[in-house]
Amino acid sequence: MPIVERDLTYLVLPASASSSLTPGSQLTSFTLVSGPKTRFPGFEWRLEFPLPHAYRVLLTGPDRPRPPHDNATASQLYAFELLSLGKTNCTAIFSFPCPTGHALNLSGLAPSTRLELRLFWRYHLFSEVWEVSESSTGRATAVLRDLGSRSYALTEHGVMRHWHLDRSRVHLGLGEKAAPIDLTGRRFTLHATDAALYDSYGTDPLYKHTPFLISAPRANRGLTYAIFHATNSVATWDVGREIDFPSGGYSKRFVQDWGGLEEWVMVGNGIEGVVKTFGEVAGRPRLVGRDWLGYLASTVLLAEMSNAQQLLEEWPALCEKHDIPCSAMHLSSGYTHDERTGNHYVFHLNKDRYPDFKGMVRTFHRAGMKIVPNVKPYVLLTHPDYGRLEKGGGLFYDPLTKSAARQNLGPNAQSEGGDGSWVDFSAPETRKWWAQGVQGLIDLGVDGIWDDNSEFFTRDDALLFRNEFDHHRKTTLEGKVNTGLMGRITGNEIMNKVSHDTFQAAYPERRTFVLTRSGNPAAFRYACSTWSGDNLTSWHNLRGSQHIQLNSGLSLMQNTGADVGGFAGPKPSPELFVRWVQLGVTHSRFCIHSDGSGGKLNTPWMYPEMLPIVREHIKWRYFVLPFLNNLMWQSHLSVSPPNAPLFYGPFASDPILYTDPVLSGFDSWLGVGQLLVAPQLFEGTLTRDIYFPKTNFPDDNSAYFDLHAPYGVHNAGSWATVATPIDHGGLFAREGAVIPVGKEKATVTALAGQSRRYPDGVDSVLDEDGGQVGKDDWRGVLLFPAKGKDGKMYRGEWIEDDGISPADPGTCCTVSITYRGVRSGEAVEVRVDAHAKGFTPLWKELIA
Repeated sequence: MPIVERDLTYLVLPASASSSLTPGSQLTSFTLVSGPKTRFPGFEWRLEFPLPHAYRVLLTGPDRPRPPHDNATASQLYAFELLSLGKTNCTAIFSFPCPTGHALNLSGLAPSTRLELRLFWRYHLFSEVWEVSESSTGRATAVLRDLGSRSYALTEHGVMRHWHLDRSRVHLGLGEKAAPIDLTGRRFTLHATDAALYDSYGTDPLYKHTPFLISAPRANRGLTYAIFHATNSVATWDVGREIDFPSGGYSKRFVQDWGGLEEWVMVGNGIEGVVKTFGEVAGRPRLVGRDWLGYLASTVLLAEMSNAQQLLEEWPALCEKHDIPCSAMHLSSGYTHDERTGNHYVFHLNKDRYPDFKGMVRTFHRAGMKIVPNVKPYVLLTHPDYGRLEKGGGLFYDPLTKSAARQNLGPNAQSEGGDGSWVDFSAPETRKWWAQGVQGLIDLGVDGIWDDNSEFFTRDDALLFRNEFDHHRKTTLEGKVNTGLMGRITGNEIMNKVSHDTFQAAYPERRTFVLTRSGNPAAFRYACSTWSGDNLTSWHNLRGSQHIQLNSGLSLMQNTGADVGGFAGPKPSPELFVRWVQLGVTHSRFCIHSDGSGGKLNTPWMYPEMLPIVREHIKWRYFVLPFLNNLMWQSHLSVSPPNAPLFYGPFASDPILYTDPVLSGFDSWLGVGQLLVAPQLFEGTLTRDIYFPKTNFPDDNSAYFDLHAPYGVHNAGSWATVATPIDHGGLFAREGAVIPVGKEKATVTALAGQSRRYPDGVDSVLDEDGGQVGKDDWRGVLLFPAKGKDGKMYRGEWIEDDGISPADPGTCCTVSITYRGVRSGEAVEVRVDAHAKGFTPLWKELIA
């Protein structure tokens, strides 16, 4: 692959600013421009502070416009101080704005933390961030810096950036990237692709496009920073795989294929600080509906059968027969099968396989299960609506052929039967057509939409977006824009937006559910859920999936999981399937799925000898559903990942968590500091060595309670070997945890209204009337005081809501718990306060 790298040099102060800038000046931006000695005239470098602890660099020039995107929001610009200016030697030092209030809470920085940005531009442009002590010594510590003699450069159509790499730090994020969780020493492509059957430790890229990289010191020895590039163009991140010794040694390098640079640098106290800041910049995760936290069924096989409706309508009865609670069925694309051509046509309903689609949906609704159908953003040449979209300019345009861009979209390149076009969501006709298609499914009674195959792998950078949007975007360009600059993933973003907007318009009183396989940061303002794509059945991929989920959660994809049992490949062995279920029920999204090849059908009852274990774990998922629901509220309100690495938040200072056995292992938090998940992910292995994390307090001697027999107790900072028989993995509650629990089945939060009634007018049938759904009229709380810690106070709080109304904490019920540690054998006194602000739980009057 040819490499183009041309150093951007000899930037200067604009003539208009040279005289007005003096030390002590309060600025909202600082600008450098191409000077008379540069080889590349017309460039501008601009510094701004959209947040007190986050700055943005904009580098633009001829043929390098600001990237068109909607990934980041800056509601205001903060003033920052010019501390010093050397006009002759081309240096400047800027003080970060002082963080207060909300910004201070986001970053986790202490009020006394003083940060400086130091800039040098005599020849190369070079920047550093320093933490400066307020003491008389004035001691300063470097947080990050560019590479010594290689910082900003131009590529053929885009830009390149280099930073110094501290290999002692851990690097995280980048969305959905292969295991292990630490990205140091590897190179990654920022591009979404259909990576079916991927290796969870090796394949790159996967399905998401998230240019957000975290750099954190081990054991919290220093500040954490994150770099986010608000672009949808294809890019690469080299996180120290390549060494450039003459230029300064170890480096990390970002190469953006198209456009100018929009670079955000966020500084925080720990990983938590920069993750929360990223949520402020890109948008906090959407709140997923309560029912989508249960067991989600999905299968390709049943939807493809000639008697698909009959087989699917038997599903609720099968769940009842095997005593398996279930909350939803994903309807794979077999419902769009065309009997004449054998092709799948999006929004085309096969009435032979589904003679009464509405009736099938009602069957699921009576059983308390939702239906979410699969849709795909491309049309074959033989699709009934191809002509309409082509005539309306709704397909990507090929400037070479001066017609709609065509591509083989099927697996057989030997025939033209798979030829078709990706639809262009920047075209008004496509958005209209898609909204009509989604509305047609809504009219059939469905409860959400599954935006699948949405990577928009159009291959050719020269293909044109129509670039006619009907909503304000943060960054725009005029006229048609090529795919390289606009970014293919823009199609996914707007696809999710139209799906979301159509459901919201139809049912404004209900929380929308859009599930997407791909996405950029902006896409998750509209899609509330995702998963790690079409995985391959193996122990190896099961293990890697845990790391993928954790980095996804740090990248704002906080309702996610993997296809339990493996989507493709061989049928999982009984042991592998059980271990996958045991891990899957601890993820924020739990779905058992399979591709149907060779008759593969992953179901909870696929192995009768394992059914009791699988049933117990699925019921446990419903038992802790109030806890899971609160974790999703905390994700939405404060960007707290439900599933997090052990070194997250108050545990960042524990050095053991950064050693290889733990860092490369598979243990995680389900609710930071509450439940420690220690899965068994190795075949034939029945014990686990587990480390119990300590907080930032050096005297932390908190207890961890084993939730399985023999119910041992372990101290923070210790190791233990625990049993992991086939019946269960490791699961431990940390001292002081407050875990709200409910019934071990699907329940409704109200006896009337939308909490029980589906949009098609069908009420779920309660178990007392012979149905499969219970009333959410009982609430328990699991409390974990340590013995012998008389008088130690523990507190906890959670949110209760109807699970379906639009997210508004002001209309929920907040429950707080206070309890004290006691001597062994004494009763624990518990104080419970429930404050209903609009929603009243069915169990509220039962509080003693």
